[in-house]
Formats: sequence, structure tokens, C-alpha cells
Amino acid sequence: MRYLKFFILVILFVLSMFFFVQNTGALSTVLQLELNLVFTRFYSQPLPVYVWILMGFFAGALVCLACFVVERVRLGMELKSLRTRASALEDELLALRTQPIGQGVEQPGQPSADKPDGQPIGL
Repeated sequence: MRYLKFFILVILFVLSMFFFVQNTGALSTVLQLELNLVFTRFYSQPLPVYVWILMGFFAGALVCLACFVVERVRLGMELKSLRTRASALEDELLALRTQPIGQGVEQPGQPSADKPDGQPIGL
């Protein structure tokens, strides 16, 4: 699978190079962008089209990188909390394994097997 991805990337690179070589004249055309708002206008520096394409590519790469970093941090925090929970559950399991069979850990909110006077039920 790794070799297939590499092969596809090489083919994509070669095709993009053919595109840029065959369209050098059109991509070298100078372009100035304009943002026309109601109250003002903004103009960009006149740059060739290929520079605008490269800037768009790098801007998209930066946005993807930021999204991946945020996701990585979120997953790291989730992994830490899950490891903490797993450790607590392992400790609880170990505590339950070391108790005699007749005893159990009472959970809050669950009724006890004892009568209110402390005597077990049925005795």
C-alpha cells in the first residue's frame, strides 16, 4: 500500500509538471485581485497567476495542518482520560479479586443486604 501511494504521488507530480510546462504563458500572466466592499476597495499586488496558485495551495496546507494539530491534541487528551479511567478500573478489579467471595463492594444508592439493625437478612 505504501508503494502504491508513492507511485500515485509521483504520477500526480509528473502530471502537474506537464501542466505547468505546457501552460507557462498563461500562468505567467500578471493578475491583480480586487476586493470591492460597500465603503472601501482593497487591491492586491500584481503577481503572476502561478504565484496565486501556489499561495492558495500553501494556505490550504496550513489550514489542514491546523485542523490536524487540533484533532491530534483532542485525541491526546481523550486518550489520557481513557487511560486514567482504565487504570482506575484495573485497580477496582484488583481490589475486588482480593476480597473473599461473600463480600462485595456496596455501590452508593443500592440497598444493603443487611437489616437496619445490622443483622443479616434470614438469620
